Amino acid sequence: MLCAGAWGAAGVAETRARLDALDAELEGIEAWLLNSSTDRETLSSALRASDQAIAEIARARRNAELRVADTSAEAGEIRARMRALETARDEQLDALRTQMRATWMLARREPLQMLLEAESPDRVGRLIYFNRHLAEAREEQIERWQAEGRLLATQASNLEAALTRLEAERDALSQRSSELEAGRRQRGTTLANLEARIRDREDNAEELRATRAELGALLDRLMSEVQRTAGPAFKDARGQLPWPAAPRLLQTFGRPRPPGNLPAQGVLIGADSGTPIQAVAAGEVVFADWLRGFGLLAVVDHGDGYMSLYGQLESLIRKVGDRVEAGEQLATAGSSGGSARSGVWFEVRNQGKPEDPVNWCKPRGTG
Repeated sequence: MLCAGAWGAAGVAETRARLDALDAELEGIEAWLLNSSTDRETLSSALRASDQAIAEIARARRNAELRVADTSAEAGEIRARMRALETARDEQLDALRTQMRATWMLARREPLQMLLEAESPDRVGRLIYFNRHLAEAREEQIERWQAEGRLLATQASNLEAALTRLEAERDALSQRSSELEAGRRQRGTTLANLEARIRDREDNAEELRATRAELGALLDRLMSEVQRTAGPAFKDARGQLPWPAAPRLLQTFGRPRPPGNLPAQGVLIGADSGTPIQAVAAGEVVFADWLRGFGLLAVVDHGDGYMSLYGQLESLIRKVGDRVEAGEQLATAGSSGGSARSGVWFEVRNQGKPEDPVNWCKPRGTG
């Protein structure tokens, strides 16, 4: 918890020391934010590069899909032509076999058979000659179809090989796209986490700046309104002071305490809201107002550089300038200032330096 009871020359010096500590903490946060901003730019650039690479691969993959479709269609057309050629060739072969059989039958006919059948030898000869020429023409057509079929088979084989290569290229592009997409998601998550941490640190820095501004304003006030009071020797009461409330300690002196995890300069005494809070010694109220980090705060000057602070109060009963006696009610316990636990924050200051209240107050359990 930040020190607010820094009155007098030593108190002003202590407040300045607290300001220096805040400045150092802010400097560390701002340095982290600067480095993180660089990391964020690097991640953003990598994410942009990933998006561009994925877009380029998507374009190449679409082109590959189109080429696969075109090549597959072309191969299908060639296979259809090959099937049509095979059908025509088979039909011509059947016709050729029939024609050659007829020619052979004509050539085997005896003259007596032709005489009996009233066939002219000249006409039979012409038929044999015609059938032979027709057979030769059909053989030439079959040879042309077979040659075209071999050419188409070569083209089909080449297209199949090209189709296999294109499909492999397409699959490789898909695999690369998946890998890039996974990398992009990971970088996106890292960037989102970093931006969340940056926002948290920026909020923390803003809170520290606000605290520093309030502490600086308080320092200005204290430097212009230093008050000293004469009273009984506070130092002679070491170990004999009453506690502001029943001493149920929730936070001990010196342990880290947020925000900033600076060592606690006082103790937190647990008490229900509304519990009376009493002054531990006679003195004058020199501060009674709300202060960031403390909530409602009362500060009593006991003279000779000794002061006591009572924070996170529910209400203030005394005002600045009031004289109080030991055991007299100053305020009521509460949880102002954002504390999660009800009670009173209690500090003892000697020349502005914090001392453990346990060493000043009566041992717990005694009257």
